[in-house]
Amino acid sequence: MRADDAPGVQRPVQIIVPFKQNDAKSRLAPVLTPEERRLLAFAMLRDVLAVVSGYGEVTVLSLPGLKKEEIGVDVAISQSSLELNEAINAFIDAHAKHGWPSDILIVMADLALLTGDVVDGILNCEGDVVLCPGRGGGTNMLLTRSPRFRTCYIGLSFPKHCAQAKLLGLHLNIFESFRAGCDIDDPGDLAEAVLHGRGDAPCMLKKMGFELANEGKAELRRGASREFTSLCKL
Repeated sequence: MRADDAPGVQRPVQIIVPFKQNDAKSRLAPVLTPEERRLLAFAMLRDVLAVVSGYGEVTVLSLPGLKKEEIGVDVAISQSSLELNEAINAFIDAHAKHGWPSDILIVMADLALLTGDVVDGILNCEGDVVLCPGRGGGTNMLLTRSPRFRTCYIGLSFPKHCAQAKLLGLHLNIFESFRAGCDIDDPGDLAEAVLHGRGDAPCMLKKMGFELANEGKAELRRGASREFTSLCKL
């Protein structure tokens, strides 16, 4: 709810899910082919959409060319040739010009561990701006209830978002979550998706031949479909 709203009143929320379909998940190239990376990216997107649908109107923000048929879900798509940060802020600008009919929740498309409890958690946090940090200084979920706030998804976005909120004099809150904090970017993250994911992404990885080995800490291996590869130890 907004800081100036009555307690217990939940404002409507517009959910934005930025998605990169071209050369998706390039940091997974050492262990996945381009086609496998594309399939995994779409699987994670579907998982995120399955979780956030029902909380408000959902829009996938992407570069031109993305089609609903590729996603496999009937969802609104907003296409922009702008860079990620500029595209998100252009969306926020338009929302503000229309009188801020709802708050905005930005959810990254690679949160394969996301659950409804996590979405409930961030929406129930007080504050004009609520940030859910990712590992390595990113911002994996961002809830803004203020039409004055703009995003800073460049480099280490989390400290930049904190500084932006404080500069504007907005009430900032931090929502810590293991599931929302774990974005799937690097080979070492795949074990988390297989171990804790509940949707298409872990199933996709298992179909690709990845499996967990019970040898102390979790270790993800690729089976007979390709040469045996040990990817990570967590």
